[in-house]
Amino acid sequence: MNENFINAWVLNSQLERTPYTKTAIALRRKYDFKSFDKTRPLAQAIMKGWKQRSPADSLVLSLDLELMGRLPVNDRHPPYNGAKGYLLFLQESLDGKLPGLREDVPTNWDLLLETAVESGAMVDDGLSVVLTREHAEKEILSVFRTSETDARDYTIVEIDATVFEDGGVLVVDVWVGEAEVQGSFDLFAGDVTDLVPANALVSARDIQADQREVIKHSFDRSQVFKLGAIGNSSENGNINGFLAKISVEPVPIEVPSASLGQSAEGVMNTFVEAFKNLDSETILSVLTEDARETFEGDFADVPEHMRDQLSQILSYVKVLSSEYVGDEFHFLLKVPTGQPPEASVKMRKVDGIWRIYDIVPTDSN
Repeated sequence: MNENFINAWVLNSQLERTPYTKTAIALRRKYDFKSFDKTRPLAQAIMKGWKQRSPADSLVLSLDLELMGRLPVNDRHPPYNGAKGYLLFLQESLDGKLPGLREDVPTNWDLLLETAVESGAMVDDGLSVVLTREHAEKEILSVFRTSETDARDYTIVEIDATVFEDGGVLVVDVWVGEAEVQGSFDLFAGDVTDLVPANALVSARDIQADQREVIKHSFDRSQVFKLGAIGNSSENGNINGFLAKISVEPVPIEVPSASLGQSAEGVMNTFVEAFKNLDSETILSVLTEDARETFEGDFADVPEHMRDQLSQILSYVKVLSSEYVGDEFHFLLKVPTGQPPEASVKMRKVDGIWRIYDIVPTDSN
């Protein structure tokens, strides 16, 4: 970029595209910022390039300050999504194709996407993602084609989820580009060789242009998958882009049906009894999703020879006090093994069900 462009940026507020906030005004006064002269040719060119109702734009200007390309931040869809897509935007600007500035002219999306594939900005083969616990979400930007023969001409994305030994929920959030070709997506087990819809684990069929759909599949062990993308067979030889966000989520915890109608006091008692019985599953079922992620009281790993002793100690857990605080319910627990020996527990309703969202050790002394 440094060889072909002079890279610079300007705040929207400096050109009064957006109003100054009180904080920004105070900072400008504190550091004696000089006002931006909007009459200068560069400022005029930038203001000319703004897209209505767009919060920010990437603009390419010639040495003569003529607009060569515009990429609004909210329009970074295929083929202009990601680093390679941005490079394609810059290349097209230099080539005089005026990306983003010819919105009144019909776009030949098939040709544009083919060009993106040929340039390397988008790929349609050799696609793979490896999901890990640290990086459990990845994005794939690619294209799919309609079959020109009876064989199904899938674009295949290999998904490696082998690190999740206990399984999870594979989520494919897929968005189809703006070319007038519908897309279908089939998820297969990794060892399937006959890639036909009948052998798919789950499918999303005939997604319209510029639309999205979410595919979900629960699995119970380490596994590799194949995601096949293909265009509508009635439009042979055409092409469209797609963006797929691929992730693994934990298996949803089943909530005991009895807790659905429980009062706040009932959920409190369920939580306390589960603690005494070293019942991690029931404890997790009465926590909010955020609280589950930070809960450190998983008893599953407690050695068998210690469980009886720990259970005996925890039998002394008791509620010291409880009260409604506005729309919430708070209670204070005595925890014999804790340091400090008490814990403040807070509950609120989530989707009409009482849930514990905060557990904080405390010391009343």
